[in-house]
Amino acid sequence: MSDDGDHVTRESADKIRLKTQVKRGEGTRDQDTIDVKVRGDDPDETVAKLHQTLAALERHGVADHIRGVQPEADDGE
Repeated sequence: MSDDGDHVTRESADKIRLKTQVKRGEGTRDQDTIDVKVRGDDPDETVAKLHQTLAALERHGVADHIRGVQPEADDGE
């Protein structure tokens, strides 16, 4: 980051940003969404990183875990 008077420049080492959305369920109240973002400099490596991340989420059951999380009921107190 450089500061040139009133102008601030920020540079990121990662020039490529990929984002995907994993959606599960079909009904309005029966949907879960996970946003996945990866960054990198090389297109092939960044795509590979996205695939690895999606595979890891599936392998570790992240979507199933999130699906099981339910908000606590308000007991009116």
